Amino acid sequence: MDISDALRVTAIRGRYVRFSILGNLAVRRTDGDAVPLARLKHRQLLALLLLRAGTPVSADDLTKALWDGSPPASAGQNLKTYVHTLRKLLSPGEPRSTPIETRGSGYLLAVRPDELDLLVFRDLVRRGRQATRTDDGEAACNHFENALDLWRGEALQDARGTLLLDEAANRLCEERLEVVEELSELQFGMGRHVEAVSRLRTEADAHPLRERLWERLMLGLHLSGDRNAALRAYQRLRKALVAETGLEPCEAIQELHQRILTSGSPAPDPSASGSTVPDPAGSSSPGGAVPPRQLPRDLTGFVGRTEELVRLRSLLAPSDGGRPHHVVAITGAPGSGKSALAVRAAHAVAGAFPDGQLYANLHGATPGIRRLDPLDVLGRFLRDLGTPPQAVPDDLDQAAAMWRSHLDGRRILVVLDDAANMAQIRPLLSVPEGNAILATSRENFALVDDCVRVRIGRMHRAEASAMFAKLVGAERAAVDGEATGRLIDLCGRLPLAVGVAGARLANRPGWTVADLVERLEDEGRRLRELEVGDVAVRSSLAVSYDLLSGGASLDRTAARALCLIGLLEVADVTPYVVAAMLDGPADLAERALERLVDAHLAECDEPGRYRLHDLVRLFARERAAIEQADEQAVALARVLDLYAATARHAAELSGYPRTPFPSIDPAVSPVPLTSDEQARIWWEREQVNLLSASSQGMSAADERVVRRGAALAIGIYWNLLYGGYGSHILSTSRRALEAAERLKDPHIAVNAYNHIGVAFSLKDDFRQALVHFERQLSIARETSDMHAQQRALGSIAKMHFELGDYETAIDYARAQQTLAKEIGYAGGEYYALTVIGEAHHRLGRLDEAMTILEQALDQVRGQGDTYYETAFLNHLGLVSLDMENPELAMTYLTDALALARKVKLVIAEPHLFLALARATRLLGEFDQAALYVVRSLETARAVENRDLERQALEEERAVLAAREATAVDLRPG
Repeated sequence: MDISDALRVTAIRGRYVRFSILGNLAVRRTDGDAVPLARLKHRQLLALLLLRAGTPVSADDLTKALWDGSPPASAGQNLKTYVHTLRKLLSPGEPRSTPIETRGSGYLLAVRPDELDLLVFRDLVRRGRQATRTDDGEAACNHFENALDLWRGEALQDARGTLLLDEAANRLCEERLEVVEELSELQFGMGRHVEAVSRLRTEADAHPLRERLWERLMLGLHLSGDRNAALRAYQRLRKALVAETGLEPCEAIQELHQRILTSGSPAPDPSASGSTVPDPAGSSSPGGAVPPRQLPRDLTGFVGRTEELVRLRSLLAPSDGGRPHHVVAITGAPGSGKSALAVRAAHAVAGAFPDGQLYANLHGATPGIRRLDPLDVLGRFLRDLGTPPQAVPDDLDQAAAMWRSHLDGRRILVVLDDAANMAQIRPLLSVPEGNAILATSRENFALVDDCVRVRIGRMHRAEASAMFAKLVGAERAAVDGEATGRLIDLCGRLPLAVGVAGARLANRPGWTVADLVERLEDEGRRLRELEVGDVAVRSSLAVSYDLLSGGASLDRTAARALCLIGLLEVADVTPYVVAAMLDGPADLAERALERLVDAHLAECDEPGRYRLHDLVRLFARERAAIEQADEQAVALARVLDLYAATARHAAELSGYPRTPFPSIDPAVSPVPLTSDEQARIWWEREQVNLLSASSQGMSAADERVVRRGAALAIGIYWNLLYGGYGSHILSTSRRALEAAERLKDPHIAVNAYNHIGVAFSLKDDFRQALVHFERQLSIARETSDMHAQQRALGSIAKMHFELGDYETAIDYARAQQTLAKEIGYAGGEYYALTVIGEAHHRLGRLDEAMTILEQALDQVRGQGDTYYETAFLNHLGLVSLDMENPELAMTYLTDALALARKVKLVIAEPHLFLALARATRLLGEFDQAALYVVRSLETARAVENRDLERQALEEERAVLAAREATAVDLRPG
């Protein structure tokens, strides 16, 4: 069944629900309203049914999947309740039309191919592969690109948390990446190397260990003539692989690297490689002494870390019987469970070390206890191996030499727990083959020769939940699964925090999980709540912080940076942001951030972007209040200045209309962006941070900070508008208006009124929008702000147009045109011409509209304004349709769509898809028209444009009717 057939069947059935799982799980009913799915378990159940859409799923399978094989006693009843609730949500007042059907002891979710984005994705991929087999590369590329455009982030993004769903999401990610790779192959074959590289670069950054992607990226960069970038890509891949797995890139990538190096010469001769056979080892120490067995007791409550344990076992006790790896270091943040993992791994491989296991707690991060020095540890180990106390050398080098001699010919596992730094353990590391060092530390050991680093971070959600259930009892944890999930989130899935929370509840049988969650929700007391006895998250973090603050110059800078980052309410930071806070150079800020990463107080998921674990952020904020109290407002103001200055610079590079940026110090240097592509990448990566920072600034007590927060809110308006983020515009601009009233600043107010009006117009509330635009015009006239006046006139013209008063719209637009010309603002003239042209179109003056719009298009092309060029092309396409010239309309509209995609003009896409659907319908291309309708509906709903969604549904009916009428005409008479 193709998509247009599915649309017809769905319409006949009388039910129209669309499900989306390629991103956050989303559901929309016939009327376009989103179905609220506030509870995690509801989302997870629906996701499980959608993953097997059209296939019955037994209640037992659903129960096991929802509770990871450990369901509570009430699971059966809970499942029935969840199903009942979902049915009500999906079909309110229409229980008979519910898509969730009871089948035996289970349930089936009935969906049509176009109702689930995953099915649409797979259908497009199927078509793309079919086109590939028939050598229709252009069609294949289009199908693959349309398939990839359906993705809105990671699959099942807000429904994960169980093993089955996490695995399903990973499989879907794999499906998507396979399409990305297939698309790149096609584009390479068609000579579209640069286009392929653009997508591959983004994907490779997101998947730093996926060798196939990086191989494609290297090849694409090389084919597009950027040999240096191809070589840099190889180095980035190699660095990531070695750091995370200890392995070099695969042979194929190394050969490609060599060919790029030699500009197309043959691959290098393979180097000879051999294997070594381990020497036999005895089972006792000299003199018949019993081998040391010093490992601490394995924790019975240990949960999870399955992947890490598998890797540690493969390194320390290879399955092929080969020698163990020389040095293995487990590194991670304070409280991440390094010691527990090391002990569990050591017990698991103890049998591979018949000559014993040595263990030492080095107290590198134990408050109040002197850390052991290397000679202390060597002396103890030598005595444990049978050396008489009086024979143990007092000299470090001599002791290290004796240590190596004692281990020669043996197979001993040495566990060095809680190393402060490399200096503390370096003399112990050079041991003969057959022996292995397993070390744990908060510091990175990336520079140690022959060391494989196993970095651990947060636990998987299922592992954290299992650990918590062991501590408080499975039934107690399952009574309120939502509260338990929230507690895990508040603990940041950090084993120490989860353990402390579990211990607190275990000691307080009268508390529910929700009681502790309520206390943890208060950020001001969260760290205080995560204390039990002498174990606390705060003190664990304090050790690492104190080591930095009392260290060398770079360490002290890192400690100060940590405190200041804690003040900033953003998801992540770059060296430029931290440099602004420190009021220093970016290279020093980057070194400080890397030092925080090495100390596991910051995380770096992609080059140049750093973030703090939630609990580390709270700790940093506490320290900042104590140690940087006088610097907080100044540091925040500097960051807002940087964001605003960069937003202004990015807006210029992106070709956005002119925006007056109030209160930005012209001396502030922006982030160095040099092209519109770099500007767009900056907008995409920083948008969430810009919204959060501006909100934080406008909520501050210091008026200097408030003014800068408002300036930033105004500066990001055009990017939000073109991205279709109307709700963000409304919330941000309302805060800016409050800030303007607080500061008594008409310049901020005049912009805020305009942006609020635009936000209302995006919701089709044109009368409310008109009120705000008229207020804007009044203030602009009071302050003689000519730019704001012409802007207000244009907005008022547009609202009269939307309300059907076309002659009044033309009058206001003419007034804007005159004023814009007077002040030399071409953007205002172009906007006025779009309204005038549209108004003539609506009044039936098609020739006049065509003339105005064609002249305007010629003008704007001479100026290079891509945004208005897109608008004029769109309007010309619509006029051409009404002039019954769909061929000309297709030319205008396809050019407009290409430009809109080039500049990420998301807000224009649903309009263009709708117009293209009409044009292809008139040309008799019904399958293509149906696809355009689907795209228009999807994007209209994404930007929450209800009126456009209604129009798309009308066009959908027109496509079906035209298709059926054609089928009737073709029947034999």
